[in-house]
Amino acid sequence: MALRTRDIADLAITSGYPCISVILSTKPAARMTRDDRSRLNDLVVDVERQLAERNVTNRSLLMEKLADQVDSAIDHSTDRGLCIYVNRAVARSFRLPQSVTSRAVVESTFATRPLIAALHRMPPHVVLLLHPTCAHLYAAEDGGLRPVGRYEPFGGGRPIRVPGAGQAGAAGGRAELTARFLHGVDRMLGDYRADHPSPLVLVGPPRLLDEFCTFSGNLERLAGRVDDRDCATALDLALAGITSVEAYLRTRRDDALELLRQAEADRPTDVASGIEQCWRTLGRRRPAMLLVEENFISPGTTAPGHHVAANVTRGATGSASGDATGEAGGHVSGAADVHDLVDDLMEQVILLGGQLALVADGDLRAHDRIALVLRR
Repeated sequence: MALRTRDIADLAITSGYPCISVILSTKPAARMTRDDRSRLNDLVVDVERQLAERNVTNRSLLMEKLADQVDSAIDHSTDRGLCIYVNRAVARSFRLPQSVTSRAVVESTFATRPLIAALHRMPPHVVLLLHPTCAHLYAAEDGGLRPVGRYEPFGGGRPIRVPGAGQAGAAGGRAELTARFLHGVDRMLGDYRADHPSPLVLVGPPRLLDEFCTFSGNLERLAGRVDDRDCATALDLALAGITSVEAYLRTRRDDALELLRQAEADRPTDVASGIEQCWRTLGRRRPAMLLVEENFISPGTTAPGHHVAANVTRGATGSASGDATGEAGGHVSGAADVHDLVDDLMEQVILLGGQLALVADGDLRAHDRIALVLRR
């Protein structure tokens, strides 16, 4: 299904041990390839082993839910990545347009970093194709473009009255008709975006787009405007939307870094740096924006209700290990094991209404690779 920010929030809300995350790098195909099926089955076996080793109760029910998701994924087309999430309350799968690192994770939270990265690299967006006599609304998601709305000035099938040549009022009638049409288009756009907030791309004749922008009250997150003469085919339309959103996202990343610089200069007490300070601060203040370097990972534990990070190191097998209590291999009392503190922090920021910005590695060198800007 198409990925939305609310999906990540839903996965965060339903966390609790055991959360099963099966993440598989796949080849684009009309149906999952034999090699991908084999590697997916290996990951399922790994999940079963982890559940058995930890003596998880009702693991047969969890494996049945996982098997249902796997069977469905095998029977459908694949892109470059697949994420399957299962626990006692959840069973969901997502195709991703970018490659991922294949792994099976059983922890107290879901491994949602691939979903967050996918949303930031190319989020679902809306394309409004505007012509003088009709408007088409498209949703760009899950690697495709599909129609979700259409509006024409011929409301209710009634004919448009045409004034005679040279008749007084023709210009005024034209302006009134255009205004009614554009207001109707804006209502359609607003109704859709109320349920599907996402970046917007406008396509149409430049003069008509100018006029629409003076009417519209639904231009939040406007990613770009495209001349319809550059969109001869449906593929051109889809690519124009992607190009506009990519440029918009680059600007958003630059804006996020500028927001951080301004906050440091004007209100330094509203900026937290480093994973541990970000966790501690989040427990006391509401977030405005979390900036994270794309490949930053910090395995560890969190103390429920306190958001205190106790960092550990990754052993040779890639599993979390270390000393969280002063005893080798110990755990924080009442703490929850997680695969990545950064994943969990991003989920909490989403749940609290904050924004996320993934930036290039090295951009946050002075902040230990992660920074949290708090609301005023």
